Amino acid sequence: MKPWIRTYALGLITAAVAMAITFWNTEPSVTEVVEEEMSEEDMISKLEQQGYQVVTKEEWQDFQSKQESADDSKKRETSVNTFSTDIAPGATMDKISQKLLQANIIEDAEAFEIFMEENDYSRYIQIGQVTLTSEMSHKEIAEAITSK
Repeated sequence: MKPWIRTYALGLITAAVAMAITFWNTEPSVTEVVEEEMSEEDMISKLEQQGYQVVTKEEWQDFQSKQESADDSKKRETSVNTFSTDIAPGATMDKISQKLLQANIIEDAEAFEIFMEENDYSRYIQIGQVTLTSEMSHKEIAEAITSK
């Protein structure tokens, strides 16, 4: 048992000596930080060269207020469409989505069909009359026309 312990201790000492030699013989890596004083114009030109757009605080506030007013006017212009339809036996998802597209309830028939397929609503289409609005999300429409 003693020879094994001595061999283990000799291995530890050898490893420690090898690490110490490596530590003392390697040069420390020094990274030099150079601080450069830049004027506002230099900073702006450097940012613009990298593809950024620099605006003043007043320009940014003007831009935001214009965006908000444009969004408000779009909301006022958008009217809510209401559509009632009968879903007949054998109605396919394609026919239903085309009806909804023509009534301006959805914007993209293919996207609605994909949503119905991916979320497993298309198998549960319920026969009967349904009333939908253009404010409804795909999920709300799907829940209205299915029994899932």
